[in-house]
Amino acid sequence: MTDIPSRKHLVLLGTGRANMSVLKRLVTQGIGGLAVTLVAPQLSYLDENMLAGYLLGEKRTEDLLIPLDHMLDGSGIAYVSDPIQALDPQSQRLHLASGEILPYDALSLNAEPELDRSRLDKLMPGVRVNAMFAHPRHMFLELWPQLVALAQKRPLQIAVIGFNKASIELALVAAEILAAPHGSRITLLTNGMPVMQDAPSALRQCALARLKAMSITVLHDTCVSFSAKGLQLESGATLVCDAPLLALESDTPAWLQDSGVKLLEDGRVALNKRLQCESHTQISVVPHDAPAEAGPALEANLHVALFGNGMQRNMPSAPKIRSMQSGARRAIVMVGPWALEGHWAWRWKNARDQRQQDAVVQRPALFSAPQS
Repeated sequence: MTDIPSRKHLVLLGTGRANMSVLKRLVTQGIGGLAVTLVAPQLSYLDENMLAGYLLGEKRTEDLLIPLDHMLDGSGIAYVSDPIQALDPQSQRLHLASGEILPYDALSLNAEPELDRSRLDKLMPGVRVNAMFAHPRHMFLELWPQLVALAQKRPLQIAVIGFNKASIELALVAAEILAAPHGSRITLLTNGMPVMQDAPSALRQCALARLKAMSITVLHDTCVSFSAKGLQLESGATLVCDAPLLALESDTPAWLQDSGVKLLEDGRVALNKRLQCESHTQISVVPHDAPAEAGPALEANLHVALFGNGMQRNMPSAPKIRSMQSGARRAIVMVGPWALEGHWAWRWKNARDQRQQDAVVQRPALFSAPQS
């Protein structure tokens, strides 16, 4: 791609909800003299809020996965599917796996979580061969029906490895879908971490109650290795397991860690309150599960990074309203200090999720206009 000095270049890396909010605004209002490139493995938006419902059979594919080609048609926004090879923050360039170089004036990283499988295999030998990874989602969605079919034939010992909200939702889905008809057993292995440690107490207590109600065993132990027969734990015990589902939180991508941006001791990028790199404020890094309110704040901050005028905004640290799927046609909704769980909460969550999806993405038209 050729760098055009007279045009500011915005690169949106990933199709997370915050980036989608920016993209929809650009498509709706026009990009003007701005150059915009979307970089993502697939030209589609996968709505994480709909994932548990989809796995439970409550949502259709078109509810979960929305193509974006119709949005970009005629918008002037370019699309690149090449993986990122390296980042040079000093010269503000992305190096793609194809060998192309993508310059930018502002870069927004809001992508699906990545897990460094080589690093994980050193920490937990055998994980690459024996575990079913929850990310990338498109690969997980291809494997899920195979696991469901296997559970229909014989009882399975299934371990969900993780401790965050998405891990809990996956464990509850597995208990609903995989336990019958042969009595498959579900274990949540938290890798030594508290369940949903960053969540408010009321939400966490509701989630723990649902895990207990669904007969899901919770182990606060750490997996040190994988084999075809089970998981070796730090305590010395062996957890018999037919299907380990790895749903740990993501790593900072290797290309970002190696780029020279300032990092924290745990390897995460050092960010300010606007989720910009402390060392290179042209780069924004927004977590994939950031609250819906992050989208407008990201738009404002990218505008300032590109044009230097306007007011920067701090990113919201937590959503105003929290919700999560808690089983088939059940959900937990937390407003203020109160958390409610059940079918009513599920109906409310469904309506809110749809409103949030409509706010950041345009659905393709079901029927084309008649030809004259």
